[in-house]
Amino acid sequence: MTSKMPLLKAKTIKQSSTGFSLVEVLVVITIASIMSAYGIPAFRRSVSQGHVDRYTQFLKSGLYSLRSRLGKDKAVCGLDLDKDLPTKEFGPPWKLVEFKQPNGRRSNSERLRCCYDENDDKLENSDLYKCTAIDLNGKTPYRFLAVEGTRESKEVEVQARQPKYELIPSGISAHEFNNLTILVRSVHSESEPLLRTRCIELSGSAQIHSGTWNEDNEDAKFCDSS
Repeated sequence: MTSKMPLLKAKTIKQSSTGFSLVEVLVVITIASIMSAYGIPAFRRSVSQGHVDRYTQFLKSGLYSLRSRLGKDKAVCGLDLDKDLPTKEFGPPWKLVEFKQPNGRRSNSERLRCCYDENDDKLENSDLYKCTAIDLNGKTPYRFLAVEGTRESKEVEVQARQPKYELIPSGISAHEFNNLTILVRSVHSESEPLLRTRCIELSGSAQIHSGTWNEDNEDAKFCDSS
């Protein structure tokens, strides 16, 4: 009888050491729940903000390329950004800065009208109203972005703060319109207030800079590039 006691005691200790108590399980579940509550939303915000930041950079690079091409082609570009999307209203990129539509076809919208004339060193503003495919003389159509329909474009919304802007061959804007500001935000912005809206601004001298849209003051909203 006494010889069996140590064996029975050792077996009991071994069995109890292989499991977890109810308290330990509850502690683990609580910690996991807390980490999920804070970690998953933060991760989703990071992914969404990344889409916004990358698309902003794509658009900024595309505008640099457009400005550079104007100088080479001696072209005039008129931007009518309220053709398909009202000014100061957010919408999908294909209504403002992209011409590739959801169905894969190219829009014929005249949001960006650029004329090319190899026989004229300087086109007048009136020529903007004659912009057709023939005026391009077989050249590639002008556009805002080098690549359209990216993954990022499906995750963002864009807005133009001004309806019109013009660029002339010297690479500056026409005097009628001063600055142009385009905003880029996540499609989840309304449900995720911590997400930041980015901005791209073209000045009257066609300088391009990007930053974060500051709307702390309702009467003095601006593109903060600091």
